[in-house]
Amino acid sequence: MSDANTHPVPTAADVISQLYQFDLFQQNAVERTDGAPSSDVLMTAAARADAAAKRDKILAELQRQTGTEIPAQHKAAAMRAHSIDAVDSTEGPAYVRQFYAAQLAEYELAVALIERYLQSPDNEDVRSFAAAQLPALLTELADTRNALADK
Repeated sequence: MSDANTHPVPTAADVISQLYQFDLFQQNAVERTDGAPSSDVLMTAAARADAAAKRDKILAELQRQTGTEIPAQHKAAAMRAHSIDAVDSTEGPAYVRQFYAAQLAEYELAVALIERYLQSPDNEDVRSFAAAQLPALLTELADTRNALADK
C-alpha cells in the first residue's frame, strides 16, 4: 500500500477516469498483438480487450449516474500500449515478456487505485462497482505475474 500523503485517496471521478484509461490500454494492446509470436498473448489480449469493452459500458452508465465529467487523457493510455511496440514481435520470447510486463504494470496501477478508493469511497454506486471489479482484477494480476514469471 502507498502512503496516503504520496497517493491521496481517489474520488469517484478519478476511479472512472483511470479505469477508462486502463480499458483503453487493454483495447490498444490487443491491436499491438497482431502478428504476435504467441497464441497465448493473442488470446490474453483479446480476452482483456473484451472485458475492457464490457467494463466501459458500466463505466459510461456510472459516469451518467454520477454526472461525472471525465477529462480526455486517452493519449497516456495509448502511449503506454505503444510500449509493447518497443519490442519487435519477431523477437518471440522478448516480445512475450514485454507484453506481460506492460500488462503487469497496468494491472498494478488499476488494483492500487481501487484499493485506495475503497478505503474512503465518496460514491456508493462507484464503491459497489469498484468492489465488484477488484476480485477479477486481482485474479488477472496474479495470472499476469505467473505468465511473466513463466516467460
